[in-house]
Amino acid sequence: MHPGHQPHVEDVPSPYAPQPTPSALRRPRWRHPILAVAILVPVLLAAAAVITYRAGGFDDDGQFRAEPPACATLAPSLHLLGTAYTLRQGESNNCDLLLPKGHPDYIPAPKISVGYYVATPRRGDAPEAASRLLRPLGTDFRPLPGVGDEAYVRGDRDVVLRVSNLVVGIMVFPRQASTGDQVRAFAADLANRLRDS
Repeated sequence: MHPGHQPHVEDVPSPYAPQPTPSALRRPRWRHPILAVAILVPVLLAAAAVITYRAGGFDDDGQFRAEPPACATLAPSLHLLGTAYTLRQGESNNCDLLLPKGHPDYIPAPKISVGYYVATPRRGDAPEAASRLLRPLGTDFRPLPGVGDEAYVRGDRDVVLRVSNLVVGIMVFPRQASTGDQVRAFAADLANRLRDS
């Protein structure tokens, strides 16, 4: 106080006025930081997610960078087709399955042809890009559950399946030497082997 200043009655604390308790004094101090954290944490997480997305952190390039060698990957599953096929590497990494020359139904043309395609978009979800390739197959293909990540069968013969970002087409030609059940078992086994590769 300045010298000569007379205190007003309202300037002098009354001993009877309610005094704030220590817990009441602390509450305002904690309320603001909790509110700030409650606002800032979601904002920071959202910003981190945007930065990670723009940097490609959520991109799924898929399991396959390139097509596996077609005939080599088919060989372990061939026994499920019930016929001793001869493998012939075709163009564009296709594998043709032919009957052996001593077979009574032998012709110098494939009975089954298997081809691979790897979906590798510049960025984004490679398995989803591979799945989009299967959508225009048409109504004559029906879903084939339990085979790869996604599979479809046409009639009792052709199978198209997806394992991650790899699309596999199994085309069975007329006068087939393997039954539809055998082809589906072959497709399921091949898909499992590709997934584990």
